[in-house]
Amino acid sequence: MKKLKFGILFALVGILTFSCSDDDGYSLGDFWVTTGTVVETDDYFYVVTDGGDALWPSASNVSPGSVEDGMRILVNYTVLGDADDQEAYDYYVKINGISELLTKPIFNFDEDTSEEVKDSIGNDPVTITDTWFTDDYLNVQFEYGGGPGYVHFINLVKDTEDLETENGEIILELKHNKNNDPYNYLQWGIASIDISELQKDGQNSVDIFVRSLDKNGEYQYNKVLTYEYEQEPEPKVKQFSDRPITESVQ
Repeated sequence: MKKLKFGILFALVGILTFSCSDDDGYSLGDFWVTTGTVVETDDYFYVVTDGGDALWPSASNVSPGSVEDGMRILVNYTVLGDADDQEAYDYYVKINGISELLTKPIFNFDEDTSEEVKDSIGNDPVTITDTWFTDDYLNVQFEYGGGPGYVHFINLVKDTEDLETENGEIILELKHNKNNDPYNYLQWGIASIDISELQKDGQNSVDIFVRSLDKNGEYQYNKVLTYEYEQEPEPKVKQFSDRPITESVQ
């Protein structure tokens, strides 16, 4: 039996169970939840998890029309069986459900950014619990306090007035606006941020420093991450040319 490369798993105690191992058979009563990316084919779709597994939906509660190529998702699935080694997929699965991940670019603060815009981005507490890369996305898992019925805004900010650490790492700060939502209980979410704008000519990697403000107004996480990428080849002929992690996060 193959070994599932879960990548990022979110074990919500009392809700999710994960009992499959190399020694166990797959059970229709078991399911997994992880992040991944939709890949469209000519007439259907499959999912590549952030752990690198290709999942072919032999059965699905999700309509093909509700997903699109490249969509970042949180996917809930049940493994039906292993694919043959000669096939392009790793597992046949039943897709129990998906949630689209919040996907957006870096928000840039510069000399033209008004105080009103900065206030709308927010300085409310948010705790980063994990980060990982998927292609040109920096995925950020986070927690925040809130309640039902409020829209929260999440952004990853690059500020030209506070651009780099003393060691030259680019500072990226997770910002949160809770829109006056009172703290009722702890919630969590995931955002996939396109950081491809950080690529530099002649380099294959760049160091970034990721942080956020905690409830005491102090920076937390404070980790240096290395974003690695492939440079696009120079063209031979120069060309000239004229959504929420949860329902309450944007």
